[in-house]
Amino acid sequence: MGGPVLALSCQRSIGVANPVRYLAATLLVLLLATSSASAQAQQDGERPPPAVVVQPIPVEEVANPEQFNGRVEAIETVDIRARVQGFLRAVDFTDGQSVKQGDTLFEIEPDEFQAAVASAQAQVARAEASRGSAERTLTRNRELFAQKTVSQSALDQAQAAFEIAVADVQVAQAALRTAMLNLSYTRITAPISGRIGKPAFTQGNLVGPESGVLARIVSLDPIRVAFSITEGFLVTLRQKAAQQIELDPSELDFSLRLANGTDYVQPGRLDYVENEVDPQTGTVTTRLTFPNPNRILMPGQFVTLNVREKNAPRLPVVPQSAVLQDREGRYVYLLNDDDTVSQRRIETGARVGAGWAVTKGLSGGEQVVVQGVQRLADGMKVQPSQQQAVGQ
Repeated sequence: MGGPVLALSCQRSIGVANPVRYLAATLLVLLLATSSASAQAQQDGERPPPAVVVQPIPVEEVANPEQFNGRVEAIETVDIRARVQGFLRAVDFTDGQSVKQGDTLFEIEPDEFQAAVASAQAQVARAEASRGSAERTLTRNRELFAQKTVSQSALDQAQAAFEIAVADVQVAQAALRTAMLNLSYTRITAPISGRIGKPAFTQGNLVGPESGVLARIVSLDPIRVAFSITEGFLVTLRQKAAQQIELDPSELDFSLRLANGTDYVQPGRLDYVENEVDPQTGTVTTRLTFPNPNRILMPGQFVTLNVREKNAPRLPVVPQSAVLQDREGRYVYLLNDDDTVSQRRIETGARVGAGWAVTKGLSGGEQVVVQGVQRLADGMKVQPSQQQAVGQ
């Protein structure tokens, strides 16, 4: 009988004393579960939007320049030589001096040539005297022949003597001109304006036609730059010609970059384009003329030639860091007024600095995301901050 009574007593104890404790434990468990669910919901649903950097899209002139390697050439180069033989009496210039056309460069001793001129002048006078005597003899013989006092043979001889005398005068005059010409060669002058180099002979040396080059003059202003058009650029020009698009040289801007990295300030002008393609290189030789008043350009110097259009189009330029690409092409993310981003498909053209020229899809002035683009999606909310545009 004791066992059932004890069991009943235990059941009553549990049913009366433990319900309060059980209820408290249950409420604590529910409270903890609710707090955990609320925290998880807040973490999942209220995550802060990503931070991005944006900048306005500038509109710039897109020239798309072509670069070529060029070499500076003198338009005119003259080697000075002696035409007559003699001793140098004077050298009338210094090394590297700028000379003008007609300036005296060398003087050869003229005494011998002056004597030759005097001798030739005497020969001319003698020949003219002989011609005068022959002319008078011919006149008398003609009168006597008319009177039939001399024969035809005598008249013919007088006529021949006169003609020989006339020829002798011409020979003497030619010898005089030669002697005077040789005398003029004793004073060697500059045939062109330019800069002269070092003289090969100094005063007192014997020079002549076999002595070689006495000095060299090169013209420096203006000066020429020669370069070769690449095959690809040549094809472009030919395609424009085939489409009846005439290439106007005045619409192109030619500029030089010097060996020290600086730009040459004087603009160039298209001078000559070779009419044949080099079969070994596939290029065409082209020459430009540049003013060179300060003698910065020197023959033999290597330069970089930039060729660009003067009236180049103005296009939006987007930074390279903002451009993404997938199978459909390139695109960017633009910032909207409500701090959301939208995807915009674009077509790009030439490279401009650290960016791309945009030919389709943008008009300029839009706010484009330049940092943080990898984690974006169309319509996503963002936290934007500004950055300066390319080139500013």
